[in-house]
Parts: sequence; structure tokens; C-alpha cells
Amino acid sequence: MEMSKVMVKEGDVAIITCPSCREIKNLSVLHYKETGQRELKIRCSCDTLFCICLEYRAHHRKPTRLLGKTINLSNHRENQDVIIKNVSRGGIGFCPFKKHRTRQDDLLQLSSIDTDVTVRSSTIDYIGCEFNSTEKFKTSLGFYLIS
Repeated sequence: MEMSKVMVKEGDVAIITCPSCREIKNLSVLHYKETGQRELKIRCSCDTLFCICLEYRAHHRKPTRLLGKTINLSNHRENQDVIIKNVSRGGIGFCPFKKHRTRQDDLLQLSSIDTDVTVRSSTIDYIGCEFNSTEKFKTSLGFYLIS
């Protein structure tokens, strides 16, 4: 069964749409948020069963596939080539081409879009960052967010 992502809005409400009959319902997800449950099976009044994944992000992340370069301002100005995987109004996620020493709270400069970011999560193959200033990237990546 295919799972679709559903953004949780302010007030802990998710707006779900049945993939079969297109009926729209508001679902209070406060209970699921408190228990940490993100994946739900929903049965519509038309008897269709479908799965959703609750997304609690402040901003929707849009998938991308762009080449970029980072300079780690916290770690001896280490350079690395990356593939930018997603972007939102508040942050960006990318995958480095090779082994890296990037850590949480490092300050990076994304030279490909001329902006600074703070690392919020770092694993072997993925780095998630928050923009320090949203003004600089608006013209560089704004069209990805709008389309």
C-alpha cells in the first residue's frame, strides 16, 4: 500500500484526502503527536483503506537534484561537493560525495547559492541544515519553492 505524506497544520490538524473518492477531512492528530506515531492507516467512508505519514515540519520540503559546494566555516574551511536533495523556506538537505567531518551546529557556506546555513542533523550520507537568513536565497532558489 502506497503511503502519502500529509502536512500537519497549526493546531495539530491534518487535512487528508481519500485517494479513491477524493473526500476531504480534517483529522486532529494531537494524540498521535504525543505518542510519536507518524504512520496511520485511514479508512474512508467509501470503505477505501489508505496509509498516510504525518509530517510535522514548519515548511514543506521540495525535492531537488542540484549540484552544490559547501565550505565548513567551523571546521578549517573544509570544502565538499554535494547534491542538494531538498529545499524549503526554512532549510536545505544535501548528500556529500565523500566522507565528511560535518557535525551538528557547524556553520556552512553554500557557495552555489551564496548563503550560510547551520547544520541541524548530520549522518554519513545526509546533512540537514537551517538557513541563517532567508533573504539571500530567495532569488537563487525561490523558483523551486514556487513551482
